[in-house]
Amino acid sequence: MYFPLFLDISGKPCLVVGGGPVAARKAGVLREFGARVVQVSPETCGRAFSDSDIDGMELVVSATDDRALNGHVAELCRVKGIPVNVVDDPANCTFIFPAICRKGPMVVAVSSGGACPAAASLVRDKVSRLMPDGFIDTVERLGRDREKLKARYRDLSERKKACLEELEKWSD
Repeated sequence: MYFPLFLDISGKPCLVVGGGPVAARKAGVLREFGARVVQVSPETCGRAFSDSDIDGMELVVSATDDRALNGHVAELCRVKGIPVNVVDDPANCTFIFPAICRKGPMVVAVSSGGACPAAASLVRDKVSRLMPDGFIDTVERLGRDREKLKARYRDLSERKKACLEELEKWSD
């Protein structure tokens, strides 16, 4: 079972091994969250993976159709303590990609632990519909006013209640 964790990868080097559509999709997700993606494959950079490619990486994704290479990348990462995702091989992963819904500052991640990614996608889509534009506008406004709210409501439970009252206007 995977522990859900949001990790700040903005500006950090992340390696994607592979050059196919799945590797491109994973690289795109990492870029969306600000990572400095390095992609290695004969298709994208004209050379094959080298063990030293993982050096200095914040995390690694191996998305090739070569199971032996994916396993090798995973083992190198485990030895060096680098989080690794091997696409379609949960046993070789130390982290997995959830189904992600991102609207404004809100990010919701849903996972089935690799058991049924389609189920995670279904739930993600349902959650997305719970966050209309007005809800996101309210979240952004509350974020901008956070310091004012902290000054006005010194007690955390009072501040939470005030924020929830604003957000509840958007619930079904």
